[in-house]
Amino acid sequence: MKVKAYSEFGYILWYFLPKAYYLHKKNKLESTDTRIGMRDVFYFSENHTEQNIVHDPPSFIRNPYSCYDIKPPEFTSDSWLPPPLKEKYKNDRFIFDKPIVTINNKNSLEWFGSGIYNYFNYESLDNIIKTLKDRYTVVYIRPPNKSTNTYVGDPNQTVVDIKDEEIIKKHGVVSITQLLEENKDLSYNQLQFMLLANSDKHISSAGEAVIPAYFGGETLIYTCPNCRAANRGVWKTGSWMSMLSGSKIIGYNDYDSIVNYIEKNW
Repeated sequence: MKVKAYSEFGYILWYFLPKAYYLHKKNKLESTDTRIGMRDVFYFSENHTEQNIVHDPPSFIRNPYSCYDIKPPEFTSDSWLPPPLKEKYKNDRFIFDKPIVTINNKNSLEWFGSGIYNYFNYESLDNIIKTLKDRYTVVYIRPPNKSTNTYVGDPNQTVVDIKDEEIIKKHGVVSITQLLEENKDLSYNQLQFMLLANSDKHISSAGEAVIPAYFGGETLIYTCPNCRAANRGVWKTGSWMSMLSGSKIIGYNDYDSIVNYIEKNW
């Protein structure tokens, strides 16, 4: 069977990737064809091609928006097997003096440019990093502002300056931007996965959180309290995303609760 995946990254990780891996394990996967940057996501595919195509959620899922529920979507019950990304990408290349905590953030306008909601702003980043940096190596992951040869952003999204680079420099945080410059042999997703695989503690904004949820340990998720995503169960504590890797999913609608959790548990 052939798998074609041009949707948003979240739908690719929720639906297409586990479908393709299931077929691979059954020796039924003929090929994968995806949007640009997915080669290292579909690492197991022996016949993989990419096209500069990005479109809406897959129409052939009966209810694609069921992915946003706290309970598992219907498609997870049949022919669905998430690949072991943590096992695949765990490495000795990115080892630091202290254990890694990853922060996945974003800086793009949401819902047709109406605003930016699900992200860590200047103050919250400052507080989170200050709480972590004495005991952990903080690794900051945010998609590039512009498309590269291994990363293509959503053409319908506009990025804004959230002053995160100032915070990164202020605290001497390790950033994926810096590491990409130093490791030109790695693609964006390859590097991102290698960093996430070497950590059991992840912090993420809603939307981006589907990525660290593939890498076990704990995933703390921030969802804005007053936006369309506020009540989406997939970002809440105990959501079905734990099925992606066994990760403990913990969701909050305010920044202070994340800091409090870190102080008490990490």
